[in-house]
Amino acid sequence: MIKGSFKTHAVGKHIGLKKHVDYIQRDGTDEHGGRAELYGSEIDQVEGLDERKSLANDVAKTWKDDRHHFRFIVAPEDAAQLADLRAYTTDLVTEMENELGTKLEWLAADHHNTANPHTHLIVRGVRDNGNDLVIPRRYLSYGMRRHAEQLVEAELGPMTQIEGRVRLAKTVEAERVTDLDRALSKQAEQGVIDLSGPAQRGRVWHRRLMIRRLRHLSVLGLAEPQGGGHWRIEPDSIDRLRQMGERGDIVKALHSAMKGQAPSIVTEDNIFDPNRLGSRSVTGRVTRFGKIDDTHSDGYVVIEALDGRLVHAAVADDETFETLQAGQVVTFEPHHKGPRSIDRSISEFADQNGGIYSEARHATEGDRVSADYARAHVRRLEALRRQKYVVRRPDGSWRIPSEYLDRAADYETERAKRLPTSVRRDSRLTLREMETARGVTWIDRKLTGSGNPVLRSKEIQAAMAKRVTVLKGMGFEKDEAGRLPSAALEKLEAIDLGDAASGISVETGKSYTPLGDFRHVDGIYSKAIERPSGKFAVIERSKDFTLVPWRPVMENRLSRSIRGRVSLSGISWDVIGRQGQAR
Repeated sequence: MIKGSFKTHAVGKHIGLKKHVDYIQRDGTDEHGGRAELYGSEIDQVEGLDERKSLANDVAKTWKDDRHHFRFIVAPEDAAQLADLRAYTTDLVTEMENELGTKLEWLAADHHNTANPHTHLIVRGVRDNGNDLVIPRRYLSYGMRRHAEQLVEAELGPMTQIEGRVRLAKTVEAERVTDLDRALSKQAEQGVIDLSGPAQRGRVWHRRLMIRRLRHLSVLGLAEPQGGGHWRIEPDSIDRLRQMGERGDIVKALHSAMKGQAPSIVTEDNIFDPNRLGSRSVTGRVTRFGKIDDTHSDGYVVIEALDGRLVHAAVADDETFETLQAGQVVTFEPHHKGPRSIDRSISEFADQNGGIYSEARHATEGDRVSADYARAHVRRLEALRRQKYVVRRPDGSWRIPSEYLDRAADYETERAKRLPTSVRRDSRLTLREMETARGVTWIDRKLTGSGNPVLRSKEIQAAMAKRVTVLKGMGFEKDEAGRLPSAALEKLEAIDLGDAASGISVETGKSYTPLGDFRHVDGIYSKAIERPSGKFAVIERSKDFTLVPWRPVMENRLSRSIRGRVSLSGISWDVIGRQGQAR
């Protein structure tokens, strides 16, 4: 199996690539549970893990101005039998070079942390003549895998029929989706499978395996014999088998997170379901994260919640996942339920206008709104239209049904079923780093709060006790109620930004001006920095600079003029075009 994707680069940025390079070298992935060793066109002659890692980061920097790069996961079914997985990957890249007609720059790392070893391969998106590397879709879908199969066959020989039958037979009692289940599903007509007739020539063995699988499915409550070689299979059997497989993976991950402790019974309280009715946010310390199998798109995170229980959540394999560390504090968020605020705005406008929503009228009549806000309403309606919840009229306006809010709620419910758990992380500091940080940490915010749940996590309790001692040494004492005064957070952030500003002043030769009570802020957004108090944007002017909380709206606006309006709710930003117009 080969899983491929390409990642485009924001102008002048290589952070995402660097994080991915770091991620594929992470601990626990080589044959001995250590860090995976990088190899490739640029670093094969370099000895030493630290030197290779440093050079890999340098390579990522040299690729920063490229349009894109490619990422592959190469997973031969018999990878464990190959004499040298690294040599196999090198041969595969050579085949790619021959097919694509260019030398390739690439990095790779072999992982042995799953049942079947596999390789992460990163290919630079540039040909040897300097032009962008474009890989034809058909080669990505078929050609690359064909070459990979031929290389395995050249070393191990073709798979015999007996080997194929043995492998299939081992899945008869598996509590997950198998190839036998897919074959049964294709053969079913209105939920009934007919195995009464004679088997095709040479397929008697397959018929026997299907019957054995149906007997096991009947034990699981997913199939029922009807007599005469007929079986009725549950219409949702594939989904339920998939859930069983996921449940088994969750149990493995939770038991691994226990690190040899006494086995614990896994209940619904140990599994975070963002769609469960009444589900609430769960905060805790990251104890384990990763993928049951790197060939799957998403991963998992296990946290020790504040009340001491282990909680598992399925999460997206995104930037947050790639920069996660054990010991960080994160929060699992439930999915939004019910209509959104923009749906209520649409409904209110339609109620006042005969059941019709018009973007033009909304932006120009009565309590008119900004054109951008009105367009956001249209984008929301377009999303609902694609699911046939609303209808657009020929003149561009929208007929809003009386049950619109119910339909919007249904849309959110169905959409949420396809989404992984949202992970909120206010800081990248681990608990140990929080203990001595010169800035505002998650622990500090907990110390200022009231009504917090009882802490049963010994790790968090110990970190909080050490943090109190450090704060006392910095001149911050608890009040009579045993809480840290909220004013301490402002002072800690000021200390943090002052430390950051000292380095930036030396780097830029400009003085630091705190944001303070300014109502407006403008300048060039030059870079983002990670601090104990969070992520901040550096806004430079001709003679000075300031630091402001970073927001996602700033993404892809590096080195551009930016203007912000400060209010009690935060800062709203505009990007300034080359001629000085706000956009």
